[in-house]
Amino acid sequence: MSKHVIQVFGAALTAAALALPAHAQVLLRLGNDVGPTTTQAKANERFAEEVAKRKVGIEVRVFHNNQLGNGVQQIQNVKLGVQEMVNTGYELLEPFSQDLRIAGTPFTFADREHFEAWLRSPNFEKVQQEIVKNGNQRIINLGEIWRRGPYRVMISTKPIRNLDDFSKLKYRVPESDLQKRFWGKGGMGATPIVLPLADVYLSLRQGVVDAISMPLDLVVPMKFAEVGKYVINSYDYPQFVGVMINEPKWQSLTPPQRKAITDSLDEAGRFYNADIAANVEAWKRDIQQGGAQIVDIDRAPFINRARQLNLQWQKEGFWRPGLLDEVEAARKK
Repeated sequence: MSKHVIQVFGAALTAAALALPAHAQVLLRLGNDVGPTTTQAKANERFAEEVAKRKVGIEVRVFHNNQLGNGVQQIQNVKLGVQEMVNTGYELLEPFSQDLRIAGTPFTFADREHFEAWLRSPNFEKVQQEIVKNGNQRIINLGEIWRRGPYRVMISTKPIRNLDDFSKLKYRVPESDLQKRFWGKGGMGATPIVLPLADVYLSLRQGVVDAISMPLDLVVPMKFAEVGKYVINSYDYPQFVGVMINEPKWQSLTPPQRKAITDSLDEAGRFYNADIAANVEAWKRDIQQGGAQIVDIDRAPFINRARQLNLQWQKEGFWRPGLLDEVEAARKK
């Protein structure tokens, strides 16, 4: 671990340990990369409350808004055991499983039903085992899927009417080789700029980037529509919010403790999904009242381009043989 990372986390984690109540047997530190007013952050708090109710000797302590580092750093912390849990985009687990990259490939899954069928398939269990082996952690909220968004939008300072418009943009992407490859010059044609989520607002305002892709539920709480006046219904890919736990810590828990955790995650997931669904229209209204436009776009050219890219990448060996067929097999006929 770098000296910088140690400095970032040292004070917070030491304080958490010193403040641990004497009666608590297990402390699980759960970090996220979103603001405390977001539905995701509230679901984290609900999870901690649900675990406490079950009285299995576990305290979940939640750290919001990158207090323990950005998403990439927190994934590494969980791998190393510096923190026990993280709640962030599953896309950041891509270094541990090449097949997982397909889950974050825009315009590849037909809809959320198709995506979740793949998540529950034996093929995804192989992905999970690769994450355990290579990342020293596992995804533990695959019961009640936390349906992020519930869909994705593009937020732009400039109009996006077609692929030609898109190719002229500086486009924010997370730390993901797949995202850089897909949205970049060899893919959809934009100039990809890698930025952590916490830096997006200022970067849009200062013109470091022109546009981003974002779950709808983060747009209003994180004030992105203040600086990006075009909110485009792109539906680029269905997502879930992953909750990951350090594998040795998971194995150290008793069966009743594990069940308390997964049951609590399911309860928090139901809260998350219901709150997201209930707020969609209010978020749209807030976006428009703030002066931004909500715009539909013809997705067909993006879908066709994605299909071409996937077939090309399969020939080049970027996708392993058979992966695209497995994804297609999960589609409801």
